[in-house]
Amino acid sequence: MEQPNLARNLRLLCSYAPSISAVCRSVGINRQQFTKYLNGASRPSARNMRRICDHFGVEEDELLAPHGRFAEMVSLRPRARHLIRALGPAATHIDAMFTRSAENLKPYCGYYFYYYFTPSRPGMIRRSLLRINEYKGVYYTRLTERIQPSESPLGRSHIVRYVGVAVLLGGRIFIIDHNARDRRSVSQTVLFTTQSGEVEFLSGMTLGVQGRTARAPFAARVFLEFLGEQTDLHAAMRRTGIFEADSADLPRHIARMLASSGSEPQMLTALELPI
Repeated sequence: MEQPNLARNLRLLCSYAPSISAVCRSVGINRQQFTKYLNGASRPSARNMRRICDHFGVEEDELLAPHGRFAEMVSLRPRARHLIRALGPAATHIDAMFTRSAENLKPYCGYYFYYYFTPSRPGMIRRSLLRINEYKGVYYTRLTERIQPSESPLGRSHIVRYVGVAVLLGGRIFIIDHNARDRRSVSQTVLFTTQSGEVEFLSGMTLGVQGRTARAPFAARVFLEFLGEQTDLHAAMRRTGIFEADSADLPRHIARMLASSGSEPQMLTALELPI
């Protein structure tokens, strides 16, 4: 079965690597089999697809996207080089922060349920799916939210994704992300690291902007439940959405942890100075 988009996208990714053989060794796939993927003659199994995606730091739906859109996502634009020059000394400092946090963040890679009281539905808890993964020494995040028909103006369920980066500095994990589609805002989450050495739960705060037309800034407490380095994505996504705080579908301790600082996110309003 031909996979034209997959084949072209794979060839583009491999063009950034030293050689196809190096990619095969790193991914752990036989060169002959990998060549079939590059030629569009065969599609990777679910396991090999996961290996390829993890190696290149992309998601399966991205790898299968139309080639033009995929090329735009991964291409290195000249603007990026100008941005690095514009940052001046700050670029060196940012690179040092990524380098210092690289080893310390490794135990936190994987999937999490991400809970918080949503400002769009007062008194209700949103459960989203967060992934932290590493690619070439940089840790990337992807927060996926399932918007249910009752929340959508068109009455349809759809998915919203937030992509970003994570660094671990001074015993805290900092995540900065943005809506991958509309790019209208930037959000930040700060998490306490685990003290036991085993990642099970994380807690912290998030600061963002309400997604509806109000666009009001808000701050809310967040609680993360570790699912593992790998998980059944379809099953996990089916469990996301918004819930009443006392819903039997939520672990009992989640609402208690979030409510310890108040049951509502704090909405921030603009203040005008007298002229």
